[in-house]
Amino acid sequence: MASIAQTIANTTVRLGSVMAWWLRGTGFVLKTSAGTQIYIDPYFTNCASMIFGIDRAVPPPVPVEEAQPDLLIATHWHEDHLDPEGLPILAKRSPTTQFLCPPSCRSRMLGWGVHGDRVTGITEGQTHTFRDVTITTLPARHITSILGWEVPDAIGLLIETEGLRIYHTGDTEYDLRLRALAFDKQRPIDVMMTVINGAGGNMNAHEAALLAWHIQPKLAMPMHHILWKGFTGGEQATLDPQLFADTYKRLGGTGQIVLPTVGEGMEFSPATLGVAKH
Repeated sequence: MASIAQTIANTTVRLGSVMAWWLRGTGFVLKTSAGTQIYIDPYFTNCASMIFGIDRAVPPPVPVEEAQPDLLIATHWHEDHLDPEGLPILAKRSPTTQFLCPPSCRSRMLGWGVHGDRVTGITEGQTHTFRDVTITTLPARHITSILGWEVPDAIGLLIETEGLRIYHTGDTEYDLRLRALAFDKQRPIDVMMTVINGAGGNMNAHEAALLAWHIQPKLAMPMHHILWKGFTGGEQATLDPQLFADTYKRLGGTGQIVLPTVGEGMEFSPATLGVAKH
């Protein structure tokens, strides 16, 4: 049976579509019809267990030894988004991979020995073009309340390719800047990937549903809810993705809701305004 990494590599994407695979947390792989593979926030290892004593729930869907990103984007430097154990391995075994991340991430990667020519720093409001993909960075308000883990340069992502506009919130609390994002009314957001876990400086399922209701994407999906083993996140956590879906519908949201399955391919197409699972 082919591994997820092999499936991604072997998948031919139709022109005008984007394939996506969820890796747990805020981790995704996107693949375009040109074959461009973009990894967002991949957590390859279990390194956070040494820091916080929290193990990942299951092994990584795509091991670092099998990953084949053309571009890897980290939305901020926390270990489950910028893996200090996995990324140096990836950078060494995949010398053509480029990296895009906020300045605090870039400084760490340079310290890990990744050559500066491979790591592009980017801050809120900037745009970067990579092959057939355009990435614009959006605000994120990620306040963890843990001394030393501040991330003032955390970002969200607007990814445009194949005629699609995909919004990845990154880790963020609910914030008026997000609600007031000046998305082009003539070109609405097609896909919104939003955190829902409600702990560690993130929106809960209700807040994420409210933000989705404001933004009105054609399709919305929750993320960052099944990464840690036995970790409930406390009283404020909302780890049931159905809570997001139900709240969004009660608010009057009309977009399609997709609850992603780890490692299952999803095809986004502006022609169908929906998603087909593979």
